[in-house]
Amino acid sequence: MKTILCGFILSGALLGATTLPSTQTAPVAPAAKTIPVTPLIPAQSVVPAATAASAVKNIPSATAGPNQVMPSEPIIIDEEIAKIIYDFPDYVPVPSWKGSITIEGSDTMAPTLMALGDAFNRLYPDVKFNISGGETAKALEKLAVGTCDFASISRELTDAEVAQIKKDSGADIVQIKIAAGGACVIVNADNPITQITREQLNSVFSITHSMSKDPIFAWKELDPTSPIAEEWIALYVTDENSGTMKIFTDFAMPNERFTTSYFYREPSPSSVVNACCAYKTAMGIGSFKYMQPRAKTLAVSADKGKTFVAPTKMNIYTGKYPMSRPLQLVAVMDKQGNLPPLLVDFARFALSETGQDEINDEGYSPANPKQLPAFIVNAHAAAAAAAVHALPSAEPTPTPIVAP
Repeated sequence: MKTILCGFILSGALLGATTLPSTQTAPVAPAAKTIPVTPLIPAQSVVPAATAASAVKNIPSATAGPNQVMPSEPIIIDEEIAKIIYDFPDYVPVPSWKGSITIEGSDTMAPTLMALGDAFNRLYPDVKFNISGGETAKALEKLAVGTCDFASISRELTDAEVAQIKKDSGADIVQIKIAAGGACVIVNADNPITQITREQLNSVFSITHSMSKDPIFAWKELDPTSPIAEEWIALYVTDENSGTMKIFTDFAMPNERFTTSYFYREPSPSSVVNACCAYKTAMGIGSFKYMQPRAKTLAVSADKGKTFVAPTKMNIYTGKYPMSRPLQLVAVMDKQGNLPPLLVDFARFALSETGQDEINDEGYSPANPKQLPAFIVNAHAAAAAAAVHALPSAEPTPTPIVAP
């Protein structure tokens, strides 16, 4: 990675008035219960990703054949992600910042934002961060009335949400994508299943199962050869208002209600993963970030089983994974279309090589360095220019020669 420029510059020269664009324990099913075997799509074997040695330089094709999973080889994924992060601008610090930044919203994003805040504090210890997770809807309400500076949202805002914030705040908003994540289908690591279709997810999770004729209750309906074939599927999800669940329901069961059969609602995304680690019959919907060794994610098909895509960092970054999603900071601008300079600079930090390194360490995919908001590009350019002007002259001032 490039060395961070450490020259300090005047904050007024860097930021000024930046104009933004408008813009439980799972119960065991009764053994006597008969469950019809109605698989939507026959169980299919997954073609695993190639396991190449680190010396292998060829990158696999981005397209997969029918019934083939599309993860890239892990070592190559890391190299590709590193190249993307390298393309972000350096973060050039300013002399000092004092103040506070309050961020409310996504449970998924909260730990990552805390890591970014800690990294920002290493440069500016006088900046206080107040970061908390919770319901997206509540965070947007607080943003509109000015009780938080940023709302963290792990999905796209709807047109109705944007309109409501503008109505309540009387001002325009800006959405700043700082990373990408994915809503994942998670099972126990010992479960042999490796993939699932959108239609099968609909049959498992939806009480009305509009995409299929029959519901799916037992593991044998997904994989008749499974060692837990006769067991019922225990379902684990988080709050329906969370960004993770919104991405999943829009994909697999739009405008449908969850089933009530063996259905458990967990308090957080990490607890969904914990349940899948603990119970062999579990299937959960959670975030890629919280994965643990005793759980695994399933490759997902959005084309009725023709192609399955695994939720790798690269597939999430490119959007090939069907349930990829943006991780955003949303802010309300003032009447002149500006954000406070401190908020601009924190966003600039998040969208720098340093910030994206922190995001990558937290388990998320980077934003796209070629699609940075114009005000972020301008702030980085101003920082670089001011740093150059602040450097000492390349030629030292001649020392006067004193005659003896």
